[in-house]
Amino acid sequence: MRFKSISMAFVLMLMMAIPVNVSFAQVESERADDVFRELESEQLTLRFFNAVNGEPIPDAKVEIENVGEYQSDFEGKVLFPAPEEDGQYKVTFEKKGFIRSVFSIEIQVGSLIFNRFSISPGLLPGAIRIVLDWSKEPRDLDAHLLKIGSFHISYRNKKVSEDGVARLDRDDTNGYGPETITANRIDDNAVYHYYIHNYTDRKKSSDKNLSNSKASVKFFGGSNELLGVFQAPLNKEGTYWHVFSTIKGQIVPRNEINNSRPGSFQ
Repeated sequence: MRFKSISMAFVLMLMMAIPVNVSFAQVESERADDVFRELESEQLTLRFFNAVNGEPIPDAKVEIENVGEYQSDFEGKVLFPAPEEDGQYKVTFEKKGFIRSVFSIEIQVGSLIFNRFSISPGLLPGAIRIVLDWSKEPRDLDAHLLKIGSFHISYRNKKVSEDGVARLDRDDTNGYGPETITANRIDDNAVYHYYIHNYTDRKKSSDKNLSNSKASVKFFGGSNELLGVFQAPLNKEGTYWHVFSTIKGQIVPRNEINNSRPGSFQ
């Protein structure tokens, strides 16, 4: 009987692992296709995903400054010709049911530095949504939203606050993201810290993998707006990225990478 129970447990483990492996293989296949396309046709690829469930966003209007206007396909993909000049290009994303988002992409040597972007569906008045995207490595970056004296939302702590106000919508342990936290309201009298922990390399204090992960955080809120975009500082040692705080309802950028967990200060 003991051998039978162990066998069944092993089968269940395999069944649980299959969707994750398939998803990761799909992302790797997308990356290979994008690189091949860049080499063969000099076309670049942008990919757009739903920040809450990670699904592609089709039929979105995407305008790339000084390049053109496009519509995403069923894979949430937009193809456009590589500009003659490298640099920063403004992208405007619009689709009914999603928050209009304006952000920048960077092109170097005719290639995109990063091409995966997660966009928030519409929010209720007073709600915020914080979305983390990153590259293949590290595999497991954890997003944390800490309300001083109240709750701590993350995969390792609580996925939903006791009062039901805040929740972890999506956890990602295989790279890329999105990893998403939503709060239905913000207490203007409270202090919040939002930070990222490199769980994969948590025991390597001198590691720069978090800093060089191309991690990007989008902050959605207000009147259904993209309020801010934060990029991880480059070539910094540490496993914690303190992205921002909110104090008296105002966003206070931190953008610091080190080995200290935020939250011990106001």
